[in-house]
Amino acid sequence: MRRILVIAVGVVAALDVGAASIYRCALPSGIEYQEMPCETGASERSVKVQDYPPVNLLERDRLLQREAALDARLLKRAEIDASERIAREARWAREAELEAERERAKAAASQYYPMYPIYGRPVHARPVYRSGSSALIYR
Repeated sequence: MRRILVIAVGVVAALDVGAASIYRCALPSGIEYQEMPCETGASERSVKVQDYPPVNLLERDRLLQREAALDARLLKRAEIDASERIAREARWAREAELEAERERAKAAASQYYPMYPIYGRPVHARPVYRSGSSALIYR
């Protein structure tokens, strides 16, 4: 029972916090409205403000539509950026793969083994004519 009483007092106190007092101060320079009590020497009158002006629904809807359009544009831009990034990374991967293939082909083409004869001099076949004979001798 005591707990319910404490909760009820807290709810009533919270409801009164939302209502703010506005002070109307009559100064020699004119009338001012402020949230704090007036300075000394000025007449003061407290005005209790409980109701707020009605919401401008047309303006609110216009702003919400404008914000939704902005969000849609930002989302579309993010999608475009993501697809461009994916395409760019795929192109870089293809270029790296082609470069690696070129390097492998270059390395395979540059591997050669020189062949040298083990004995004697290089063989050159050229015909030699012997005088007095019709036979050709290859040396």
